[in-house]
Amino acid sequence: MLIVIPYPNGEKYLNVGHDKVDEIQEMRKQILDYVDMVCTGPWESDDLDVLFNGIRVRVGNSKDYFMLKIKYGAAYEY
Repeated sequence: MLIVIPYPNGEKYLNVGHDKVDEIQEMRKQILDYVDMVCTGPWESDDLDVLFNGIRVRVGNSKDYFMLKIKYGAAYEY
């Protein structure tokens, strides 16, 4: 299943300039570190999964989705 974990504080990046790349990569690292810590099943996310409204993560276990939903609340499932 695909989920999008929103950026903190509802941030959206419609235009990613050079100055925002480091900020977005730091948020992505924090999100993926948490995903790696709590997910028990296979999961995947790469550089193409950086979206304007969050980070897309593919998880293979519904329990993992539940754990991410608890932490991030507004995670969207696709």
